[in-house]
Amino acid sequence: MNKFLTMYGVSAEIDTAENGATTENWAVLGEGIENLAEALNEVVYSGFYLHNGGYGNSEVTGMQPVVTMSGKRIVGDAAQDYLFNPDRKYGLGEKRKSKLKLTTASAEGDVVITCPVTIANIQEFSGNTQDGSAISFELRFNGKPEITTGSKE
Repeated sequence: MNKFLTMYGVSAEIDTAENGATTENWAVLGEGIENLAEALNEVVYSGFYLHNGGYGNSEVTGMQPVVTMSGKRIVGDAAQDYLFNPDRKYGLGEKRKSKLKLTTASAEGDVVITCPVTIANIQEFSGNTQDGSAISFELRFNGKPEITTGSKE
């Protein structure tokens, strides 16, 4: 049976354990999150060879996936409080490192993508005075993600 993938069917979690911790502490990135977008940021090599009569071939030779999220600030939400903690928000280097876990559906069952990430381009407050504070941030993959596929329950 075919399944229509909705964005609310995608689950995102961030590891809120401090760097160096021996166990992960996953917090759901959901409360207040209205938009999630993925960009693979591929490096594409284009080659033009004699036998192709002037037409090229392309190969994807690298990538750095980035997940961008936006929505409204919810104070008290564990994932958002972790992301917008002033030490992290205004910190550099290791202060911006974490792990991301994405779960989505595929024809083979749930796909879980886990990868170390750098938190970048954090925006905690903006918008009209009567609106909820608009937020956005990027989770930039560091290295090759671990991908597992399991059957649906």
